[in-house]
Amino acid sequence: MKKTIQEIAVKHKIVSIICDCCKTEYDDEIELQEFLSCSTIGGYNSVFGDGVSMSFDLCQYCVKELLGKYIQFHNEEENEDE
Repeated sequence: MKKTIQEIAVKHKIVSIICDCCKTEYDDEIELQEFLSCSTIGGYNSVFGDGVSMSFDLCQYCVKELLGKYIQFHNEEENEDE
């Protein structure tokens, strides 16, 4: 026999994100899906510091402005033919 209890869990839902570059706050679901969010920990001899926790959230417009010339774009349809 299985005995059960009812548990209530708290769920955190992101309702907006502020871009760490331009400081614009976005609350539109489509815009939120386009954010580039990254978190990592600096490794041994990292220029940021050994064991330092780092994170950022960038809107799609800042990603394009800051990283656009480095991004390689690929069409998924072209990859299906390979």
